[in-house]
Amino acid sequence: MVEDRRRRRKVVFIAGIAGLVVAALAVGGMDFLEYMESPSFCGGVCHTMKPEFTVYKVSPHSSVGCADCHISPGVVPFAISKLKALPEAVRNVAKTYDRPIETPVNNARPTEEACGRCHQPERTIGDIARVHTSYATDERNTEKVDTRVFKVGGGEPGVAQDIHWHIGADVWYLPLDEKRQEIGWVGVEDINGELREYIDLDKAAGFDSQRIEDEKRLLDCVDCHSRPAHIFRSPDEFIDIALAQGKIDKTLPFIKREGLNALDPPNPSLAQAMAEVEVIKEFYKTSYPEIYDEQEPVIDEALEELKEIVRLTVFPYMKVTSETHIDNLGHQESPGCFRCHGTLVAAAGDQAGKVIDAGCNKCHYLKSP
Repeated sequence: MVEDRRRRRKVVFIAGIAGLVVAALAVGGMDFLEYMESPSFCGGVCHTMKPEFTVYKVSPHSSVGCADCHISPGVVPFAISKLKALPEAVRNVAKTYDRPIETPVNNARPTEEACGRCHQPERTIGDIARVHTSYATDERNTEKVDTRVFKVGGGEPGVAQDIHWHIGADVWYLPLDEKRQEIGWVGVEDINGELREYIDLDKAAGFDSQRIEDEKRLLDCVDCHSRPAHIFRSPDEFIDIALAQGKIDKTLPFIKREGLNALDPPNPSLAQAMAEVEVIKEFYKTSYPEIYDEQEPVIDEALEELKEIVRLTVFPYMKVTSETHIDNLGHQESPGCFRCHGTLVAAAGDQAGKVIDAGCNKCHYLKSP
C-alpha cells in the first residue's frame, strides 16, 4: 500500500510537471520554446549541470547552443527530449541525481548529426600545428614553448589517412568497462566487408564472439574527443593559459608556484579556495615587500584571475574536479590512444601477434636529434 501511494504521488508529480510545461508553451509560445533550448535554461535552471555549464562558457564551443549538440532538429525529437527530461526534473527537485553526472552519456545524439553539421573529417586533409606554452614553478616562472604538429589527415572512406582515418574507416570496438577505457577487441572493416580483428591477449578470456556481437560500438568522434565542450582543465593548465595571455603578470616572482599551492589539490569548498588565494598577497608583503609596494594593483589583478580559475575548477557539491571526467584526446591525461595502440595485437593472418603501432610518428612529426 505504501509503495502504491508513493508510485501514485510520483505519477501525479510527473503529470503536474508535464502540465506546467504544456501550460507554459500555451502561454509563452515560441519565446518559451527558445528559452528551453538555451544554455541559460540548461545550465541555470538545472543546478546539477553547474560544473558543465561553467566550463562550457570558456570552451571552444561556447557559441554553440546545448540543443545543437544534444537534441536532433525537429518537433518530434524536441518533444521526446522533454519527455525524457521529466524523470531528470524529478531527480533535480528531490536531489536524488548522481554526483557527479555519469559519463559517457549513453543516449547521446549521434555524432554524425551533432558534430558532422560543422566538422567534416573527410574534408579535413593535412596537418595542424599547435603552439603550447607552459611555465615552471621557479622564481622567474620560466617559460617553455614547444610546437606540436599533428597528422590530422582525413579523407573519404578507403583513402583516409592519419588520425582521422579512424573516422573514414569502419572501426568497431568492444569496451570492457562503463567508462570505455578498457578495450578488449577491435574490428576494422574494409571496403569489401572483410574484418581485421585485434585483441588484448591479457583480457581475451573475459569476452567471446557473442559478447562482441552484442556490445561492440562503432568508433565515432566522441570516443577520442570525449570532452568537446565541457572541458575540465586542471589549475596548472588554467594558470599557464592566464600567464600566456597576460591575465597574470609573469614577472611576479613565484606566481605560478603560489597559484598552484593555493589551488592544487582542489579545496573542499569555494570559500576556502578563495581564502587560499588571498594568502598569496601576504606572501608578497612578507617575501617581496618592495614589489608589493610598487605593484600592488598588478598583484590584485593576478589574484582576481586566480579566483576566476577557482570558479572554473572547484565544484565540491557535484564532486567534480579536473580528474573526474576522462578526456581521451591524446594520451597525456588519460590512456587515450594507448587504449588500442601498443596494447592490442592482430588476431589472425600474416600479422598475427603483431601489436598495433604506437610509435610517435604515427600521429606526430618529430624533430631529428
